[in-house]
Amino acid sequence: MNIAVIGYGRFGKEIERQAVRLGHTVPVLFTSHYPVVRHLQEHTGRIDCCIDVSVPAAVLSNVRTCADAGIPVVLGTTGWQQYHTELLETVRDRNGTLIYGSNFSVGAHILFALVRAAAAMADHLPEYDVSVSEVHHRLKTDSPSGTALTIAREILSHMSRKSAIHHPDTGPIRPHELSISSSRIGTVPGTHSVLFHSAADEIELVHRAHDRSGFAAGAVRAAELTAEITGIHRFDDLVRERFLHLPS
Repeated sequence: MNIAVIGYGRFGKEIERQAVRLGHTVPVLFTSHYPVVRHLQEHTGRIDCCIDVSVPAAVLSNVRTCADAGIPVVLGTTGWQQYHTELLETVRDRNGTLIYGSNFSVGAHILFALVRAAAAMADHLPEYDVSVSEVHHRLKTDSPSGTALTIAREILSHMSRKSAIHHPDTGPIRPHELSISSSRIGTVPGTHSVLFHSAADEIELVHRAHDRSGFAAGAVRAAELTAEITGIHRFDDLVRERFLHLPS
């Protein structure tokens, strides 16, 4: 498969490595100096899918350009939620293919499944409170992380007594609020934890990425799926159905 990468920072470089490791070809790397919106037409016959890991401000124009050319996109950038409705409409209006998600690590999606189950059980046990925390490298721009927000939404969906997110983590937290705390330090690729606390004990669920390889390999696996599926899909749904074999 010919997979183009949009954005050639640390994550983009890792995606290139994983794509080659998994037997694919990377025919072109689009960067801020060689933008996809200007140069895609030069390569359309050589690209089966684009993986966009650029910056949030560029996402809408990048995806529109690819959709106009009939090229599927895997969107691995986070922090673009303000464009969510417009972006999906852009793809839908062009009958394009898009796979998007807050986290492309399959391990993180195992955490999501465990959180859903634990939150549903804790919903029947009022003595348990819950919080979410995340740690990333100091250069990460969005806070809280997209993954932390995904975890929070899963908890809100499965615990009836939690209905709002409390972030930043300052001031008193009301019973219906879910606390999310964020830390930025060093070169941490990403750690997400969920703590269920009672006076008697604690239950902690943690996903700790050792490096970016798991995220990159997941993005490549998503690109592979665009050879089989069309339309707009959340990576979370695809992982549940195709990799973890969980009910949707």
